[in-house]
Amino acid sequence: MVAGARIWAGLAVLFWAVAFFGIVDLLTVFSANEGFAAVMGLEASWGVLFTFVISGAFLAIAARPQEPGPALVQLWTTAAALLLAWIFTHDTSPLVVAAILIPMTLLSSVAGRHDRRSTSGGSPGSPSRQPRRRRTTSGLDPSGPLLLLALVGVPFWWAYAAAAVELSQTPGIEDDITWGLTHWPVQAALGLYLSLAVLVMTFWAPGRTLLGTSCWISSVVLGATWLLYPASAGSVDSVGLSILAVAWGTAVFFCRYLGHPRPDPPDDGVLAVHRPLGPQLSGTRARHVDRAAHDNPVLPGFTQIDQ
Repeated sequence: MVAGARIWAGLAVLFWAVAFFGIVDLLTVFSANEGFAAVMGLEASWGVLFTFVISGAFLAIAARPQEPGPALVQLWTTAAALLLAWIFTHDTSPLVVAAILIPMTLLSSVAGRHDRRSTSGGSPGSPSRQPRRRRTTSGLDPSGPLLLLALVGVPFWWAYAAAAVELSQTPGIEDDITWGLTHWPVQAALGLYLSLAVLVMTFWAPGRTLLGTSCWISSVVLGATWLLYPASAGSVDSVGLSILAVAWGTAVFFCRYLGHPRPDPPDDGVLAVHRPLGPQLSGTRARHVDRAAHDNPVLPGFTQIDQ
């Protein structure tokens, strides 16, 4: 089943990055194709969303199909952004993308749940039993630095999305069309995704690596495109804001190194083994310490190991 999940996720990567022209649009931006000079900002946002955000999440599932949690959160966040863009723009383009993405995400979620059950099965003594993986914190774990970056980034990306919403409804505005889908509403979805993703990262530690990577590379590519093609449709015509976008994404990426992992809670069936930290004791005092270790396995000087 793990191999099947990898194959499915790999096909999803090809579908979004290639069939939806994610990679092609990114190559268009950096190949200086004069035929698309007027819409380079839109090409960049389209390529970023379908290559780094959506395909990147499926690539993470293909690499680690037994731990799909962060990738699934990234995909569901993207789906929410697409639905919001559809509501705000009254354009069906984001809805069509969401209608394709949501079933694919559901299938990946079911496959991941099946993989976790299969790897946790087996009798305790069977050789096929997989070792228990390190537990990750499932509760809220707020990050102060990320909260500060969210206070800066959310208004910025929300304004980026709002501008795309307004321009998508402007008659005669310069636009691009792929598979019958207009680019302005999709650009609005990207801005909404970046706003939501940094908020998710702020309070959910397991998602900081993947979501932080997507925010970083998206911001860097967008900022570079704005600097190269400031007058194109979809670009932000400001050197300062372009540099700020690159700096913001880079800061979000490196903020994941500021946290300190919490110790895992003890698993069921844990024994206490006496490992002296100092000079060995003898006589009555040693017997007293051994009895204390038996009664309270979490005393200092004792290390917990699995049976």
